[in-house]
Amino acid sequence: MESQATLAALVTFAAVTSVTPGPNNLMILASSAAFGWRRTLPHLAGIALGFSIMLGAVVLGFGALLDRYPEALAAMRIIGAAWLLWLAWQLARPALRRKPQNNVGQEPPTRPRPMTAVEAALFQWVNPKAWTMAAGASAAFSGIADDALERAAVMVLTFLVVGPICLGLWMFAGHGLKALVFNESLARPVALCMAGFVALTALFIAIPV
Repeated sequence: MESQATLAALVTFAAVTSVTPGPNNLMILASSAAFGWRRTLPHLAGIALGFSIMLGAVVLGFGALLDRYPEALAAMRIIGAAWLLWLAWQLARPALRRKPQNNVGQEPPTRPRPMTAVEAALFQWVNPKAWTMAAGASAAFSGIADDALERAAVMVLTFLVVGPICLGLWMFAGHGLKALVFNESLARPVALCMAGFVALTALFIAIPV
């Protein structure tokens, strides 16, 4: 009974941390709005894969190693913020350079590509929220299994199931904004607004509270 309660708490933790706003959620939202949910699926899969590998590594002791070298975490924070600022620029650049057109609904020829699965997986290692989630899960639910490998497997499988579902909500929300992105009268403000949210997230990452 106690293990079932702990597992239920882990599922709740995974759902809350995965669905609340963060770099992954904002990038999924922006990618789906710009490219549609089908082209965003590799991005979502990369997040799930990258975070699963990170979580497994943290549970098996990699997180303790990073605790001994806080400068490494600081460097990751700066790299993650720089990556998000680059993404914000990629989102804003077409809106800033595009000239008014009369054809409503046409996709501009110079639109950035979506993030690949590999890029999304690698981004998890410089994503402060991902590190916080992994460290929090590892510490709070260390009693879910006595064996470290079993403990890592349970946590990884839980996030593999719950995480994509939560990110999928953001993905389909972004897909709902796709019509606004390709509406010529609204495309610029929507794109700039999304870029602003991503840039604001980068600032929150770069400046720890």
